Amino acid sequence: MIAYINGKVAQVGEGALVLEAGALGYHIQASATTLSRLSAGQAVQIHTVLQVKENDISLIGFLSREDVDMFNLLTGVSGVGAKVALAIQSTLDSSRIALAILTEEADELVRAPGVGKKLANRIVLELKDKLKSAKISQEISPQQTISTGNAESKQEATDALLSLGYSRSEALRAVMEIALTDMTAEQIIRQALKHLNK
Repeated sequence: MIAYINGKVAQVGEGALVLEAGALGYHIQASATTLSRLSAGQAVQIHTVLQVKENDISLIGFLSREDVDMFNLLTGVSGVGAKVALAIQSTLDSSRIALAILTEEADELVRAPGVGKKLANRIVLELKDKLKSAKISQEISPQQTISTGNAESKQEATDALLSLGYSRSEALRAVMEIALTDMTAEQIIRQALKHLNK
């Protein structure tokens, strides 16, 4: 299996890029989010997933291992193929996908083209426990952000935001984005409220 390719971006198109490495040009499918961060001539490392089907062999590329991990989790769900997984990853970044799953907010996933309510609920149901137990980086798993560092202050701030009427998803996201290791709960709450009220 090809874990990653170091090369130069030769072309960025709709749904895919061409990456030159050595004397070869690799056609690599990618999410809209990944493609938006690339431009022709750019030297880059692309992490890849090789998909082999009856009539097709495809390379799917990502800029981080965390995105690869999320793609593999998503495609492990019945009814979620590469196209749907990439649509989800084009709509939400990996941390927001994880957050939607962990907080059971399937409506966040429905924003992706081709994802209906039934499929979104299945994704949440099948991945919630896997995501909690998976060894995925802190960037993906918001629960790790809450449970490490100044955990008590982060948890207190999250609870305070919930009591103010914010959804669990909003509260967790705000705390994830705002909290620094040395911040008190009061400081986190104050900054989170400014962030939420923008």
